[in-house]
Amino acid sequence: MSLVIKNPNNLKFLLILFSLFFVIFVFTSDGHRFTFDEDVAAQQSKRIATLSPDPIYVEGESRLFFEYPWLYPPEHNDRPICQNAILCSHGMIMHSLTQAPFIFINHNLGIITEGELWTSEDFDDFHYITWRNSIDPDFTFMELFYAPFFSALSTCVFFLISKTYGYSVKTSLILVFLFSLSTTIWAYAQTSLNVVPLIFFILIGFFFYRKFQKTNSHFNLILTGIFFGLGFLTRQDMLVLIIPFFVFILITSFWKNRQLKTLVKTFLSFAVPPLVSYAITKIIAFVRIGDIANRPQELVIAHFVVIGATNEPFFERIFGLLFSPGAGLFIYAPILFTCFVGFFDFYKKNKFDCILMISFAVFFVFFYGTNSYWHGFNGWGARYLLPIVPFLILPLGASIEKRTSFFFKIPIILLGVVGFLINLVYLLQDAAYFVWGFFGSDERGLYSLGRKADGNVHDLWINPVIIWSFEFSQIVQSTMWLFAKPQLDLFLAKIFGIELFVVCLVAIIPILFFMLVKSSRNYIVQQKEL
Repeated sequence: MSLVIKNPNNLKFLLILFSLFFVIFVFTSDGHRFTFDEDVAAQQSKRIATLSPDPIYVEGESRLFFEYPWLYPPEHNDRPICQNAILCSHGMIMHSLTQAPFIFINHNLGIITEGELWTSEDFDDFHYITWRNSIDPDFTFMELFYAPFFSALSTCVFFLISKTYGYSVKTSLILVFLFSLSTTIWAYAQTSLNVVPLIFFILIGFFFYRKFQKTNSHFNLILTGIFFGLGFLTRQDMLVLIIPFFVFILITSFWKNRQLKTLVKTFLSFAVPPLVSYAITKIIAFVRIGDIANRPQELVIAHFVVIGATNEPFFERIFGLLFSPGAGLFIYAPILFTCFVGFFDFYKKNKFDCILMISFAVFFVFFYGTNSYWHGFNGWGARYLLPIVPFLILPLGASIEKRTSFFFKIPIILLGVVGFLINLVYLLQDAAYFVWGFFGSDERGLYSLGRKADGNVHDLWINPVIIWSFEFSQIVQSTMWLFAKPQLDLFLAKIFGIELFVVCLVAIIPILFFMLVKSSRNYIVQQKEL
């Protein structure tokens, strides 16, 4: 299977596909962080982009989290002393490296300035302006374009992967739109969380795995290992995907060719790059704090298992991850319900890959079912399960091409539209702040339900009714809030004004969509690809 982008028509098609989704994601971006995790990475990213230490960094004294003296006062901060001013951070190195170019661009070109940031004239909430919305224009630029860029790349790779299974261009495009706009992939395309580049690394790695299957070239398997290794350097729960994948390719390799030489070659081709990535985490840890065994760069499995002690039964957490009103993967992306039919049809032609995809899902679900914050706090849906979304969508292509009945298409359309509207509700406002309220507060929002009648608080300040009832779920509460007190949280709407924003959106997207449809007719499927 050759790279289809070698063909000029196919390259044009992919560029249009990228442009369409990049525009959609940028226009629905809020241009600001919503979690502490994002800021930790961004702080390290700026130091890398500018090659300058933080102004408050003190050589030989500053410890991890020194950037937040109000949260971690120096006199009470017992974390390791940093040995490197640039890398003094808990942030994963590849996460920051992928962000650094965006910060570098705005830092040197000044595309977004302080005068264009959110102010108290936009929102009458001081905390929202000073924390939720970055006061650094470089961070704003990064937040605006970072996730849309990687998410749009992911849609293109997802399309290429779908084509490797012999799906038509039409079917592959349907899958792309469902994947990108009817699942929580869209919701997180406005964040700078590390799961965004992680999904790209997973998909591009899986694409080269598909090439390896078609060509038996171990070079492609090496590339798979490299991109999976980059994923590990971005987010260490990537290990939960690497392990079953590693076992899978060894078993299938032995099944197809029982020669020891081939088996060893397959083992080394895939295993070496992730092992190198693991070694890099140790090197970074040593440069960072002079200790290769420090927690920020250690594997996470043992950590999650230890802290996973909770009063909730294990299988209750599993059910909650998948189907709870407050966090369930299938509730926030109902199109995923089709996977139960999709896997059945997909298995007939792709037995091994079907088993692999199911193993990805099972491993991720069981892994996060072990920890006490399986619901992801105020994350939209089951955010920890985002990496398995592509593999729950891909099998649907087999059903679309096999089941041509109109009555089969109706549920797909309905589920796709519902998923689109659910995630649009989240994108139009900052649900994590205005709907949830301030963590630890009993004044407003869903967090206000966290205090018990006796004055104590629920675990993680989350009342079980938020997770297990539709009435107090994020979906219902966000929808009610949007209609009761809408506070549009779209950065370009602020910059352009709502009228020009709508005009641009209505003008650009239909044009790109028309170009995509027209270009798809010229998409050439090479025989080696099928």
